[in-house]
Amino acid sequence: MTVNDRPLPEVAVQEPTTNNQEPKMPLQHLAQTLGPDRVITDAAERAFYSSDVYAQAEPCAAVVRPQSIDELQRALRALAATKTPVVARGGGLSYTDAYLPATPDTVVVDLVALDRIHEINETDRYVVVEAGCTWAKLRAALAEKGLRTPYFGPLSGLRSTVGGALSQGSIFLGSARYGSVGDAVLGIEVALASGELLRTGAWAAGNSPPFFRYFGPDLTGLLVGDAGALGIKTRASLRLLPVHTHQDFLSYEYRDFGAMAAAMSAVTRAGLPSECCGFDPVLTQKRMQRASLMSDAKTLGEVLKKQGVLEGLKLAVAGRNFIGGGWSAHLTIEADSPGELKAKVDAARTLMAPGKEVENSIPKVLNSQPFTPPNNMLGPKGERWVPVHGIVPHSAAQQAYQAVQAIFEREAANLVRLQIDVGYLATTIAEQGFLLEPVFYWPEAQTSYHQRMVEPAYLKRVQNFPANPEASACVHRLKREVADALRAAGATHFQLGKFYNYRDGRDPQALALIDAIKRQLDPDGRMNPGALR
Repeated sequence: MTVNDRPLPEVAVQEPTTNNQEPKMPLQHLAQTLGPDRVITDAAERAFYSSDVYAQAEPCAAVVRPQSIDELQRALRALAATKTPVVARGGGLSYTDAYLPATPDTVVVDLVALDRIHEINETDRYVVVEAGCTWAKLRAALAEKGLRTPYFGPLSGLRSTVGGALSQGSIFLGSARYGSVGDAVLGIEVALASGELLRTGAWAAGNSPPFFRYFGPDLTGLLVGDAGALGIKTRASLRLLPVHTHQDFLSYEYRDFGAMAAAMSAVTRAGLPSECCGFDPVLTQKRMQRASLMSDAKTLGEVLKKQGVLEGLKLAVAGRNFIGGGWSAHLTIEADSPGELKAKVDAARTLMAPGKEVENSIPKVLNSQPFTPPNNMLGPKGERWVPVHGIVPHSAAQQAYQAVQAIFEREAANLVRLQIDVGYLATTIAEQGFLLEPVFYWPEAQTSYHQRMVEPAYLKRVQNFPANPEASACVHRLKREVADALRAAGATHFQLGKFYNYRDGRDPQALALIDAIKRQLDPDGRMNPGALR
């Protein structure tokens, strides 16, 4: 079992042994409460819902699929009667054991059917959406009205849900300018272990709509990043703003990480880009191989449709050879008039020096296709993939990089021998944060999770490697070492799941407060046991 990242290393990457035994806990009351079609006890399904991108836990006892908030509440009341552990699952794209059950008597609650958009308030600029709604669905509904949320989702937004992002923390699209999902949320509604509903912000006032976050202590912030340990998110109210009418894109190449990071921080502190990300040469090459930009007619078609014939022709001419092998940074700049856009682009060009400006194909494609299928969980040859990340102040980006790079340099011989590739993604989070994400690729057999989640057409094009326990054990060890090194460098983390250390070294008074809140909301400790460890 891999929960808490404490198993023998090879367990984390082996194909699960399906548990064909019937669940031990009595589930008749759930089926009677919700209907038999809402409660799944099939062994293969239980195994799938107890796996994620990286790991496999012992199969859960059952999977519950409520179709409404009322059904969720009824399920939680029934589970409370038997003191059954409960874990919420959203889009299912975790790689940090986020929804993996800590014990085999756990019930996993699949929330994807709770995907309704209840209200788009154009006057007061907020949207109320159920937790199982994907970012892609929300964005499409808002775009019809010329609106968006400030942060509008991760790259996995075709499957990733609003509730999952709020539970685990999330950034990317819009984050350089507007911050994380926590900066966009106004109020949260959560179903507690008892089945009761809790609302936060103005929403909790009884006679107020969910238009404002603050009314006394900020309970909304308390539920952001709780890893589902305090309850199951049912709905959220998010800020809205008009879609920016003008865009441009910039890409620059740098000789090393330090030069790239300094430029990315400078341009972000100036408030210029909406997205600002960077790649090392390894990750750039992987992305180019996987995306096959110029051989993908659909990609080119999306650029033509959204940005016009001229930009599409530029993309076609540039192909995939526009970056010479250095570190590269990519910016999306948004504005509300041509004059504002030109001023921002000119200022960004000044701050991105001394890098070399190159063809801006990557941010163009990102803008045209912000949400893509989750094929990136396998590399361009079919390699397994897993990232680790840390968030530091802009001033500490170089220190964090050096701490991680020292590990990779020490392990260079093993990395070559075992054919493990390591790369880096970097992105900025408004004026305060710099996220560094080392990424591992290694030859290892696909799991049933990959074969179900990755597009069939992509699976056909890549290799399914034989089992490779030695390489996987090395990745497992280095994944832990990198996370610890980032934490030692002062990093914080999103997507805590059950992997990142939350409690180690934390102020005792802060821990006492969170433990008291946990006892109040979940007195039996049944909500996602093992989270916030």
